[in-house]
Amino acid sequence: EGEKATWNRITWSGNTTTHDHVILRSLRTKPGNLFAKSDIKRTYFDLASMSFFDPQQIGQDIQPHPEDNTVDLHWKLVEKGSSQVQLQAGYGGGSFIGTLGLTFNNFSLKNFLKFKDFKPVPQGDGQTLSLQAQAGQYFKNFGFSFTEPWLFGTKPTALSLSINQSLVNYGAVANRTSGIVKDQKLNIFSASVGLNRLLAWPDDYFSLYTGIQYQKYSFSNYPFQFGTTTEEFGSSNNFSFNLGLSRNSAGVDPIFPTQGSNIEATVKFTPPYSLFNKKDYSKETPSEKYKLLEFYKVKLKADIYNTLVGKLVLRSSAEMGFLDGYNRQLGPPPFERFYVGGVGQIGGNYDGRELVPLRGYENASSTGGQNNDITPYGGATIYNRFNLELRYPISMNQTAKIYALTFLEGGNAWNSFGTYNPFQLKRSAGIGIRVYMGAFGLIGFDFAYGFDKSIGNQDPAGWKTHFLLNQSL
Repeated sequence: EGEKATWNRITWSGNTTTHDHVILRSLRTKPGNLFAKSDIKRTYFDLASMSFFDPQQIGQDIQPHPEDNTVDLHWKLVEKGSSQVQLQAGYGGGSFIGTLGLTFNNFSLKNFLKFKDFKPVPQGDGQTLSLQAQAGQYFKNFGFSFTEPWLFGTKPTALSLSINQSLVNYGAVANRTSGIVKDQKLNIFSASVGLNRLLAWPDDYFSLYTGIQYQKYSFSNYPFQFGTTTEEFGSSNNFSFNLGLSRNSAGVDPIFPTQGSNIEATVKFTPPYSLFNKKDYSKETPSEKYKLLEFYKVKLKADIYNTLVGKLVLRSSAEMGFLDGYNRQLGPPPFERFYVGGVGQIGGNYDGRELVPLRGYENASSTGGQNNDITPYGGATIYNRFNLELRYPISMNQTAKIYALTFLEGGNAWNSFGTYNPFQLKRSAGIGIRVYMGAFGLIGFDFAYGFDKSIGNQDPAGWKTHFLLNQSL
């Protein structure tokens, strides 16, 4: 057995926008290290996962030098458009809502004041800047987020920041109790910061997320549902911690993975205020009870991809969520609940709810518990969802990726462990198509048949048509 070879000269070309240091920090093939095919495979995975280069055109030119047991390697890269424009119109929250979003996925903050580098914005450092605005007759929302994938440029730790403001105003409405005419308003402010660090153990596909979030809900003359009670004036504060452990090996193309898996477990929790303040919450009004929200929420999700025959890919997925409180007098809060059905509702998440897709059924109503809902009144504290999806690529070129799909799906939502039954699922089946264009993101159409009845109907849900824009189901 001869002497093991080492990497010697590592070069790359084709990065017309992305700066060299962004590529260099992703290389596992480094001069002086022992030659290993696994390093080539993982570097390819990391370069493609950045979404700045066309995965199908990333190439390697390997040049061995047996005279000195070294190997040269040249990476051939082809840039692709990574920024996105979101233009969307839909119906939600009682009115038509328009959305304008701009996402720059290869942003460069340090060159922001160098106007000569605007193409149309400074690019090349691998950062993400996202701006979004939504507006309707009664609803406005403004959001900003920024992600630095390598904190200080030296560590594989992503720093993320986000700020969001939602404003709901239905105008002058007579109060149901006093009869006084006042504007019916709900304002929600949210800010968060988080760190996502790549781990070396159990393997280097694992990552750990830690973050904090603050949300403030303020409502005036606005009927807000607290369990079975309606409050019209007040505010609630939500200061929560977030922990997440994930392992993502789902191939090199995030739009059409063909192998690997993406598995994640997350916990969101607040401090247990009621354990320290010694209050008797049975004597307080709902608005007093939930002045400071306290809860814990656990979510598990797994996506597994397998190539079956030729280009045919099977995606198998399962997910569940559970929400509860620390104090029996408080129980789970009226916020942060799960609303299952359809593919989500534009402008519908006013109260921090999570919209869980289930094709073949209507989008969840604002309160839950209506005739066409499968979500109980006031939202669910437990949900399950399972999905089998066959995907076949029609076109995988750089300008547009198109694939067809057919699926079987099942899921449901419950408001307590007492009513929870994992075998009582709302089932559906259907077909669909996805089109990904770099500037506009992912667009999809699904036609699904719901085999089971909703809350207020005796007949199956029947056929439903779903339109998706930049949503992953």
